Amino acid sequence: MTTIKSQQIWVDQQHLANTNVVSRDININDLQQDEVLLETDSFGFSANNITYAALGFKMGYWGFFPAKSDNDVDEAHGFGIVPVWGFATVKASCHSDIKVGEKVFGYLPMASHWVIKAGKVAPHGFSDIHEKRKSISPVYDQYIRCAADPSYNKDREAWQLNFRPLYMTSFVLDDYVAEKAKGEILLLSSASSKTALGTAQLLKDQKASRNASYKVVGLTSTSNVDMVKTSGCYDEVYSYDDLNALTSDSSNSRYWLLDFAANGTLINNLSELLGDNLSEVTLIGATDWKAEEKPNPKLLNAEIFFAPARVKLRQGEWGHEVFLAKYASAWKHFAEKVSDQFYEQSHCGTDAITRLYLETLNGSSPTKALNVVTFD
Repeated sequence: MTTIKSQQIWVDQQHLANTNVVSRDININDLQQDEVLLETDSFGFSANNITYAALGFKMGYWGFFPAKSDNDVDEAHGFGIVPVWGFATVKASCHSDIKVGEKVFGYLPMASHWVIKAGKVAPHGFSDIHEKRKSISPVYDQYIRCAADPSYNKDREAWQLNFRPLYMTSFVLDDYVAEKAKGEILLLSSASSKTALGTAQLLKDQKASRNASYKVVGLTSTSNVDMVKTSGCYDEVYSYDDLNALTSDSSNSRYWLLDFAANGTLINNLSELLGDNLSEVTLIGATDWKAEEKPNPKLLNAEIFFAPARVKLRQGEWGHEVFLAKYASAWKHFAEKVSDQFYEQSHCGTDAITRLYLETLNGSSPTKALNVVTFD
């Protein structure tokens, strides 16, 4: 068979609740030098992927996998393909160092098949250097060879699909905070989110070995307080409705907000409550992407943490293999700590994928589910 049907989920870039299921033909005989056809095995899906869509124009996420019209040249006006993280198998290859059947992990489109152009090929993986891919960071372009990945575990694929990209942010954010922290009370908003949980676990569990004096405090909705406390990742947990309790016995403390929610009202409330004691604000994510008021980094004197930049820095300083080994060690410890708090949930076929996307968009998908998504 020389022609492959690529099933693709397209999203209206201006009205995110509008979706189309589109089929595009890919002729294997048309592959050019160094091009590789990837077949999506499975991918994870969570609020993180909705953030990619919500910030698609602002951060450039729509540029990775442009939706193409029937002629495969012009972009489909107004529609895009949401990026996901997943496993894929090489279906066809025109690169001498990439073999058919090889399994990789990386940044994929919400599509059953996709053509990339392989470059920077190394034992640990390769990158997509296709001219159609408008990348915002080389970190997003890397595909890791599972056979050479120290953190890959066939029996834990659901965890890697759903946590790896998020825990990678946690891993480098912890590294960044540990380098700068001076005994502050670290406030993590959206404390039940996977990225915040991972960051909190790393900060708390390494506090003693770092001889650090900071405190790790989670802020979350009332309905999630018990779940966040049970995780054991935080020193203390407070609901958004009980922020006044933060200052009950620490009026002279300095606070550093690590914001994963992007809810301007919450940040303003904290700023009013803590005043000058809120010494730093770092913006990381946007779990509350529907919030009517967004934070203004300039007014808040806040910094924006871009994880790929920190990944690139540490990969350059440590080397790729050492970086992956350090990450794998941290990841194993985290997965063991919270393994009983999540469950796997399968979604198969374009109807199920669209339904999961819309449920996550509306905030009705279970937060404890590790979604394993397949096209067939």
